[in-house]
Amino acid sequence: MALAACEPPTTSVVVDNDFGAGGPIVYAAYWENASFATPVLPGAMSSPMTTVATSAETAYVVLAEGWDPSSPSAPTSYVLLQSPGGFSVALGDTLHIPVSDQTFDGDCASGSHLTQQQADFIVDYVFPSLFFGGHYDVGTCTMTLPPPADGGAD
Repeated sequence: MALAACEPPTTSVVVDNDFGAGGPIVYAAYWENASFATPVLPGAMSSPMTTVATSAETAYVVLAEGWDPSSPSAPTSYVLLQSPGGFSVALGDTLHIPVSDQTFDGDCASGSHLTQQQADFIVDYVFPSLFFGGHYDVGTCTMTLPPPADGGAD
């Protein structure tokens, strides 16, 4: 008697940078249990990440405006975004999270702002290692980061 192997369906999530040419780079993104740390260029999409089927969950994005991803230096300008609603995915499907001013709140240039409470949550809890000790001003969409450690120099 032969037994057939049952392979569970793959559920995944992808981040789509829906900004046009010359637009900001999606520097980092987070949704449910998927953390995207590889920059996504305007008009491109991330590699799919395996996730779990879930009801609507908020997505968070960090944009790097004017940053060259081939640069060895980190971006100097960040914009924090939060989805106004949640994104959900069914078992076996692939969720595409379209990142643009139409689908996310927080880009001052488009007239959209987060509350300070939302920004503090993103800085302190969603991307703590990226912005450790930083402060985001929602009125100007500017991040102030602490100066880099001097490595013990006097």
